[in-house]
Parts: sequence; C-alpha cells; structure tokens
Amino acid sequence: MPHRVANFFDKLVKAIPIILTKIGTILMLIFVVGMIAGYLVFAIGLTPAIFLIPILAMFVMWYRLDEGVILLILLALLVIVFPELFNDLFSALL
Repeated sequence: MPHRVANFFDKLVKAIPIILTKIGTILMLIFVVGMIAGYLVFAIGLTPAIFLIPILAMFVMWYRLDEGVILLILLALLVIVFPELFNDLFSALL
C-alpha cells in the first residue's frame, strides 16, 4: 500500500510541469485574442465601452448563468448595431 501512494505522488510531481505548461499556453491564447480584439475595436472605430460588456455579464453570471449569457449577447448586439449611441454615452461618462 505505501508503495502505491509513493508511486502516485511521484507521478503527480512529474506531471506538474506539464500541467503548468498547458495552463500557460491557454493564458497566452486568451491574452493574444484580447490583444487582437482590442486592436480591431479601435481600428474599426467601435466604442471602447464594448470592453465593459463582458465585465457586466460576469457580474450577472456570478449569480445567474443563463441571464448573464443573455445579457452578454444582448449588450454585444446593441453595441454593434448602435455604436454611435454608446460612443456618446461613453464620452459623456468621461
């Protein structure tokens, strides 16, 4: 029995660098997608308020997942369809 426990922890210790590499790769992918999204938002001329949409949706998703996803989709559609409305609102807030 102690031999099995030792083997388990030995394999677990050997797997830690592989797991950390996978996590680092996923985080890098998220950062790159974020950089590309930021560049496209400013190149196309959309309002920077579009970056507040996921933050608002996350606050709602914390308590209610379904309503947060619906809010995310609706707010994203509003910003894409009516960008001038959000440009005016965002400039008024600043």
